[in-house]
Amino acid sequence: MTGRAPWSWPRAWPIARTACLLGALVLVGAGCGGPAPRQPPVSGIATGRSAAARVAGDKLIAGAVSALARLDDFDEQRAYEQAFDRLSQWGHLTSAEAAGWRIDPLVSTLRDDLRPGLDAALEQRLFDAGGDVIAVRDRRWLADIANSARGDAIDDIDVARNLFEWTIRSLAIVSDPPMVPSTETPGTRWFLPGEMLLSGRASAAQRAWIFIELLRQAGLDGVMLATGDAAAGSARPWLPAVVTGGEAYLFEPTYGMPVPGPNGAGVATARQAAADPAILEALSLPDRPYPVKSSDVASLSVLVVADPWSLSRRMAALDKECAAKHGMRLAVDADALGARAAAGLPGVDAHVVLWEFPWETVVRRSAASTAPVVARELAPLAVTYAESRRGERQEMRLIRPLFTARVREFRGDLDGPDGAKAAYLAARPSKVVIQQAVQAAPPPQADAVERLYRRMKEDATYWLGVVTLAEGENEAAVDYLQRMTLETAPDSRWTDAARANLGRALAALGRIDEAVKVLREDGSPQRFGSRLLADRLEKTAIKQ
Repeated sequence: MTGRAPWSWPRAWPIARTACLLGALVLVGAGCGGPAPRQPPVSGIATGRSAAARVAGDKLIAGAVSALARLDDFDEQRAYEQAFDRLSQWGHLTSAEAAGWRIDPLVSTLRDDLRPGLDAALEQRLFDAGGDVIAVRDRRWLADIANSARGDAIDDIDVARNLFEWTIRSLAIVSDPPMVPSTETPGTRWFLPGEMLLSGRASAAQRAWIFIELLRQAGLDGVMLATGDAAAGSARPWLPAVVTGGEAYLFEPTYGMPVPGPNGAGVATARQAAADPAILEALSLPDRPYPVKSSDVASLSVLVVADPWSLSRRMAALDKECAAKHGMRLAVDADALGARAAAGLPGVDAHVVLWEFPWETVVRRSAASTAPVVARELAPLAVTYAESRRGERQEMRLIRPLFTARVREFRGDLDGPDGAKAAYLAARPSKVVIQQAVQAAPPPQADAVERLYRRMKEDATYWLGVVTLAEGENEAAVDYLQRMTLETAPDSRWTDAARANLGRALAALGRIDEAVKVLREDGSPQRFGSRLLADRLEKTAIKQ
């Protein structure tokens, strides 16, 4: 890309604003939620007393994290403003100083057109009201997901498998944006991590990014691997790997499965894939050989996953407080991570660079042309209802049921009247409610409002299928994914993802023939993995 403006942080806005952007109609009034969470006033910030300053700083960070942790309960814009205010106060109190911080050496490996103004942005101590707050919010969500999705797993590979399963199950695969954009295929869905999580859809590259971010929040090392010659500029991003015990374990985000180890057992390592051609050949189909061979794996490059926030001075300083006290990781030592990953690869002196996809995303996400794409996809999360709250006295409040459901699902709050499932059910309006919303809309907007409500209902139905599948409630998952998604809306944007997840639910119920059939109907970029899974299910059924 050429002709870019000097490097700058992208601007982000609350999901609620997408409704205004698209002219969407809410049922009652404007705005949403209750008041922003109240935080105790911070006083006595005296630089002369380090103990007092530490206490004050802890309160400020806790206030910022608290405001971002429960956006489902409060006014989103006010919560962002409060988080920014607290972070700004903390930054002034501490000067956001990270001892020993320097611009990571791997920043120099980025393309020249990604670097104008970058050094100054990384060195900046003051927090930004847009990008910084959104980055902290996204890490809060990722940390919550990692905490709940890991389950009871203790072993590193078991944890990684659980996080990968969450990623594949929860992020329906799309082809946009591509792993490597070009003039012919530039891509349009240049979403930041939180936007990917909210939309529930991601390309293979975006799945890999989210998976590696989840690994980081779980305390594990993850990197992208590339084939080709990085030193000569011909490296091709391949797949993410978990680095543990001196080995790099391979996970295939496009196929939606870990790369099987020897004889189909466990997860293959890069060394195994380089030494045994059968490892990657097991991912081939009669009409579609797997595009990477063992000879390609003999010399891999490490692509370290980081973004402008995780390498900045202020996030490095904030990370020291948040990692231990709030269970969220904000910064990356990219150079050290790259060295650890390189030690787990076959060959000698693996080339280590930054993965450019996140940086490409930040630059393209800042472009004005991307904003409408994000707004259209996230629009159903902005639909607002009036809800009656029962208590000593009955009162009404405005909620965004789909947004509420997503955020509660991230936290692992699924059941009960204040759980994600209840919110998803609230996001499935009846025909009467949809008709009322359409009738209340100005005539030019009536069709758009009806489409928006139906999209919200389709989204909520599909996500209920995903949630019940994750809980092992396979009968309920089959009902949501088959009868209420595939049969009710056979051509929705969830069709292929519903088939992929339905196949897994049917297999878990022992309905192998049905599972095989639906998996073979998957037409998404994951279709080759679905066909491989169908083949394995058939072979297992025959043996039994």
